[in-house]
Amino acid sequence: MPFPQQLEWLDSAPLHLPEAINWHFPEQHTTILLPALERMLKRLQQNKPQLRFAADAPELLRITIADEQPFLWPQLKQDESYQLKVDVSGIQLSAHTHLGVLHGLETLLQLAGTGSQLPAVLIKDSPRFAWRGLLLDPARHFLPVETIKRQLDAMAAAKLNVLHWHLTDDQGWRIESKRFPKLHQIGGTDGYYSQDDIRSVVRYAAKRGIRVVPEIDVPGHTTALGAAYPELMSMPGPTQPETHWGIHPAVLDPTNEQVFVFLQQLLEEVTSLFPDAYLHIGGDEVLPDHWQQNPAIQVFKQQHGLADHLALQTWFNQRLLSILTRLDRRMIGWDEILTPDLPASSLVQSWRGLDSVVEAAKAGHDVILSTGYYLDQPQFASYHYRIDPLPTPSPKHPDHYQAWSGWQFDIPRLRGAPIRGELYLVFLDNHEVQGFIDFAGRSRQQLQHLELEANRLRFQLDSWMGPLQAEWSLGEELSGELVVGNAPYRVHGSQLAWYNSSQPLPAGVARPALSKQEATRVLGGEIALWGELVNAEVIDRRLWPQALVVAERLWSSAELTDEDFLYQRLAKLDPWLEHSLGLQHRQQQHSGLTRLVHAEGMAAMQQLLIGLEPAHYYHRLHERSVRRQYHNQAPLDRLVDFLPAENEQLRQLERLLSRWQHDHTISLAPLQQQLEHWQQLPDTLLPYLTDSDKAQELKPIILQLSKLASLGLELMQQPATNPKQLAAARQLWQESRVIQAELVLAAHRLIQPLLTQPISTVWVPAGTFTAGIEGPAFGPDQYLYLVNYQQQGSIGRVDPQGQTSLVLNLPEGSIGNGIRFSSDGDRMFIADYSRNRIWQYQMDSQQLTELLHQPAMHQPNDLALLPPDTLFASDPDWSTGNGQLWRITADGHSQLLEAGMGTTNGIEVSDDQQYLFVNESVQRRIWRYRIEQQQLTDKTLIAAFSSAGLDGMRMVQPGTLAVTRYGNGSVVLLTTDGKLLAELPLKHQKPTNLAAQLCQLYITLQDCGCIERLTLPSQEPPH
Repeated sequence: MPFPQQLEWLDSAPLHLPEAINWHFPEQHTTILLPALERMLKRLQQNKPQLRFAADAPELLRITIADEQPFLWPQLKQDESYQLKVDVSGIQLSAHTHLGVLHGLETLLQLAGTGSQLPAVLIKDSPRFAWRGLLLDPARHFLPVETIKRQLDAMAAAKLNVLHWHLTDDQGWRIESKRFPKLHQIGGTDGYYSQDDIRSVVRYAAKRGIRVVPEIDVPGHTTALGAAYPELMSMPGPTQPETHWGIHPAVLDPTNEQVFVFLQQLLEEVTSLFPDAYLHIGGDEVLPDHWQQNPAIQVFKQQHGLADHLALQTWFNQRLLSILTRLDRRMIGWDEILTPDLPASSLVQSWRGLDSVVEAAKAGHDVILSTGYYLDQPQFASYHYRIDPLPTPSPKHPDHYQAWSGWQFDIPRLRGAPIRGELYLVFLDNHEVQGFIDFAGRSRQQLQHLELEANRLRFQLDSWMGPLQAEWSLGEELSGELVVGNAPYRVHGSQLAWYNSSQPLPAGVARPALSKQEATRVLGGEIALWGELVNAEVIDRRLWPQALVVAERLWSSAELTDEDFLYQRLAKLDPWLEHSLGLQHRQQQHSGLTRLVHAEGMAAMQQLLIGLEPAHYYHRLHERSVRRQYHNQAPLDRLVDFLPAENEQLRQLERLLSRWQHDHTISLAPLQQQLEHWQQLPDTLLPYLTDSDKAQELKPIILQLSKLASLGLELMQQPATNPKQLAAARQLWQESRVIQAELVLAAHRLIQPLLTQPISTVWVPAGTFTAGIEGPAFGPDQYLYLVNYQQQGSIGRVDPQGQTSLVLNLPEGSIGNGIRFSSDGDRMFIADYSRNRIWQYQMDSQQLTELLHQPAMHQPNDLALLPPDTLFASDPDWSTGNGQLWRITADGHSQLLEAGMGTTNGIEVSDDQQYLFVNESVQRRIWRYRIEQQQLTDKTLIAAFSSAGLDGMRMVQPGTLAVTRYGNGSVVLLTTDGKLLAELPLKHQKPTNLAAQLCQLYITLQDCGCIERLTLPSQEPPH
């Protein structure tokens, strides 16, 4: 990692490293290449200690460089390509510049891994993006020089080429200034870099092909600066650097000419230390409060025609740019500097999202992306991998649709303003459902993996916050949960429109496509590792190996998107980073754990870690804010500080469960073993926790994980079929998802599939009925009557013990479908699917007669009874996707109630006889009609679904409508106004119809010709 652009495995034996090696390279490049080769040799000696360089040894490595002019300081857009060939005869490495050679040597070291042989391979490689950076933030927690250099070594291995050094902020000033010494004397009391330190780091980076770009953050984030030189500020402020995190009001006074004299002299000093062409001015999160409270600044704005604080900041930036131009430097700043008057030479760094990338590129600016690459916010590696610096345009509006529904919503957070937005569902002409979300101030995004089941909406989405997973209940009110990363927020909202077919879909903010020329201005991206939760004791654990994921996205082909392949390589490189580079991510974790657990409990502690994750996104900082730990005096010594963002063993178990959900023959033995380990933690871990408060706070987490594991083991032995048992299990699962000690009990994700496994049993075995099994209805004798028993065109029945028998055969060519009994039970009505008829069977005389023959019918499908003796019939035409609805009287007269519908299928009368429900199978909609004097009025759409067909429907409890989901393998329970009460998974995927008796459901299954039975859950309020 990063994976090369072209890789070919050669038909050659591997190259075994001899004990003595020799190399050849162009002599003029000795200053850079000889130290690089010596570093390579030292790292290879980790694998083979006896390995050594010998001038008289056969040449093993030959290096050629096309550019004969050596240089020390790397620059943007220099050629970094290389070609590497390894076979049994040796190694050939060629490049245009020494930068490519450095990258090739790192590839060579990864190929060696921890062994002493190299595979035969031909690699042609070059970076996709020229700017591949890492921001380190010692302003908030100081990072010693040796820590910075260790990260530079790892950056070189990951082919990252820019160190963005965030040296100043409200909490600290970390660069020595000889002209303004109070800056580091006051702002660097807990650490700063001398000018010799700076030169040492910059040279160290350059020898590894890495540029160093300093950030001097102005005009905001300047509390530390103001504490040293208060005369430069807009208002009086603190006399010491800020200790709390967040955004603070300290801001330079842009009307004070001495500010620019100060900046001229300061930046002269800074640029003498940093040879790179770029200097970062910050420019982000400038609060206007002090500017607005200063009368002189308000007068200045009026005199200069500056409309607001944004215009004032632009004016400040232009003055600053002129200073940088005189110093032969280009300005880079965060995307708040992006205003219409920003000179085109300025580079924009986006932390607010891809919209800013597009805006900057279209305005003529070079731009880099950091959104999605914040590694101080733990996230899944797969999320970082999916974020590409080149934005795609907003989704295209559907041209043809039947209707749309919309809601507005708020997502309250523990810190900061709620996140607001609007949600739209669009019902397309092809019966699919698309969803869009408009977060306030951001471009429209299309929902991914959308599942609409009546009023329950599920979707996934990658956002600036992280990966989102939603489960929302829709109606006049919107409510539910939005999981950001790995922890949930509650969501609340209200309906804007329901199934609106008369007005166009509201247009959201559109993100336009970039032209080819504009796309060339997207230079790449930067990892951001902000320092609130990062110090020297945890930095490696926070940064590696996750940084490899972003490094690959910035280097490798955009077509490389296989997340499984990513995780495979990430797992292999994790120990290599420590072995070859001396990274301390594992050591830092072990050091942290020894403060929490005695040696006897360390193995059990490792088991605990498999089930835990740090709370993702900014959940940790928000939790700290509530606990008043939102400051730099709060130590970073809890278990959460030593955890990786995710655990590979847990991910493997999740993948195992995912495969098992589609194939129950797959063994879950690894899961069982892990659950047993967790179940035993009260005995294997609790006694060995240290007495520290950080260890003792883990007790309730350990106990909860043990209970959760016990639940998982119980569900593996026997699914929860008892409604009370199932409710208790779900309650325990829900409680386990709450953030505790800034941790998430990620093991809960293993329990959810076990909670949603089928709870039905096969009551009548496969093959008893044909694939045309339908019906079903209970007769007056308490037998269950169904069509197509053993052969098409027959009627069978099942007694209460599950024994089957033949009742009758329909006339030649007739195939039955829906069955209903009259109110008195004397007659059985049968819809004839193939011959446009409704049959009636007299139960006492066993006489079959034709009730109705209606040539205008398509394929009579299902029946509903309005007591005492009125039938309603669904009548689909499967060939065209259309359908009809009929009313049939007791004497066999028929009335076409509605034509031109969708494929009408399931049909039912409510238990209070006020409503008729009709579903359209292909269109996946359920309509409700009011029944008035046996006529239908007030047609209302009460539920829609995004996938799988709808089939049979029955009232199964007072006010509860059950619907089979053909192809989805489930039955859903709805209220009579379409709210989802429950989804009941089945063992087979193609349920066709159902009947209810007491608290039992009986479901016919086409894919097995069998009947499943399950117990109805007790009624609960809608989700």
